[in-house]
Amino acid sequence: MKALYALIGLTALVASVTFVMSQSSDEMDKWNRIACLSESNTTEDEVKKFFENGMKASEATNSIKCHVKCLLEKQGIFNKSVYNADVAIKQLMKIPAMKGHETEVKQAVNSCKNEKGANYCDTAFKICMCIKEFKAQM
Repeated sequence: MKALYALIGLTALVASVTFVMSQSSDEMDKWNRIACLSESNTTEDEVKKFFENGMKASEATNSIKCHVKCLLEKQGIFNKSVYNADVAIKQLMKIPAMKGHETEVKQAVNSCKNEKGANYCDTAFKICMCIKEFKAQM
């Protein structure tokens, strides 16, 4: 399940979960995920199914989008509709697989940081999906 949340982080990543490998960080990730499930009215099964099915934007419910936004907020990446690209890059560079790819990470984040959606949840989700697509093209 942690790998699924790592993918959230990678796509915004959103994101998505703090990727520091210390025990305290893992514990914080756990509480952030639990808090975001509650705040977004999303179940763990719904999140798991979305990621196992390839994160298709067309299959994302508003709850999933708000779950992504919540995770980004907990990481300090998204705050009051403002996407902080510097924090996103910093969080993404903590992912072991991103080591040595700082140029590509910066390019993806900076190319996608201005995506806008119908609301805050949709905006956060669109940024994540943009980065996911950008990564697929690399």
